[in-house]
Amino acid sequence: MGLKEHEYIRQTLERYTNCKLEEFCGHILITNFRQYIKAFADRTGCEMHENNFRIVNAPKLDCTMIDFGIGSPQAALVVNGLAYLDNLKTVVMLGMCGGIDDILEVGDFVVPTAAIRGEGTSRHYLPVEFPAQPAMSVNLLCIGAVKAHKLTPRCGIVYTTDRRLWEFDEEFVDYLRRQRILAIEMELATLYAVAYRYEVPIGSIMLVSDMPLQRRGIKDKKLHDEIYKKHMDTHLDIALDAIANLRTRWSDVERQLHSEW
Repeated sequence: MGLKEHEYIRQTLERYTNCKLEEFCGHILITNFRQYIKAFADRTGCEMHENNFRIVNAPKLDCTMIDFGIGSPQAALVVNGLAYLDNLKTVVMLGMCGGIDDILEVGDFVVPTAAIRGEGTSRHYLPVEFPAQPAMSVNLLCIGAVKAHKLTPRCGIVYTTDRRLWEFDEEFVDYLRRQRILAIEMELATLYAVAYRYEVPIGSIMLVSDMPLQRRGIKDKKLHDEIYKKHMDTHLDIALDAIANLRTRWSDVERQLHSEW
């Protein structure tokens, strides 16, 4: 007899991370930037395992970080796999986004309240009429972590796309403007949809890395390097504060999750 679904998914997660599942911690940070997971490994002094995904487990923080790569299929795979962990509590996405609304500036932090499903992957997990939303009880602590650093969290709707070079499509750009989209990125709607499908408590803290609709606002190599130098450490500080709060207040968060779902 072949493998059952849960067996196959658990084995896939083990293979992709080159890490035994019993080593995973209860709270998971996910990202798609190699610089972030290297910085996390340096901070915690913990070993990085690597295969298709990169992973660092920091048991003293009860926190694991996974770099899953880029794009919706990868995002779906990582959440689908994490859903089958026996000790999973929460998942928080640390990503970057392009600012659409002119209230944003490079270096701002966005805690999205919903994501428009402009990609195709989420349709394999939820009907098209379902919204893509985070777990609000997790998101509230993400918002609180940003505020604790005396920064203003920007909240609103982001657009998830699996299309590159959309910036040059005037009709699509006009749509983003008219619908008051806050920012655009490539994974959140998928993450939220798959998390809802498998009852994974998820939130996100996104860094505005460029303002692609402004003149000279598209991220070039120089800006790309500056983003990590100027903002990555703060982003990680905020994320670790959010994880610490989730650990401390887990019993309250868990009760709230029952009412959300």
